[in-house]
Amino acid sequence: MSKIKIKSDLREISLLIIEDGEDIINIMDRTFKMLVKEIFLAKDGEVGLQEYQKHTPDVILTDLRMPNLNGIEFIKEVRKTNKDIPIIMITAYEYDLKEEDKTYIDAIFPKPINFMKLIQTIDECAQKIK
Repeated sequence: MSKIKIKSDLREISLLIIEDGEDIINIMDRTFKMLVKEIFLAKDGEVGLQEYQKHTPDVILTDLRMPNLNGIEFIKEVRKTNKDIPIIMITAYEYDLKEEDKTYIDAIFPKPINFMKLIQTIDECAQKIK
């Protein structure tokens, strides 16, 4: 297994994770709690939007298919007020994304999740906010 190189101090960033899969969000919570300063969790896009407005995280990870407000609807709401926050879309359904939708997203990450590569992608996003 190749080693990843982290260039940012991820302990300085806050992360909002929006995922409706309970197992996935629990694994992400446990994994990223060890790596980032603060983590906020939401199980759908509507709650995710409330968490975003309440905490203004540094980086957002969001699923695509979710109840109440899907990932693209959530991202479009965020982009109305913040064009710069890094947003990573995590999905098994990339083919559902239109080309226009992709313009709102900094990175698209496939499921099943390779956590080492995801950490590297978060690192790349963290470098943009410095």
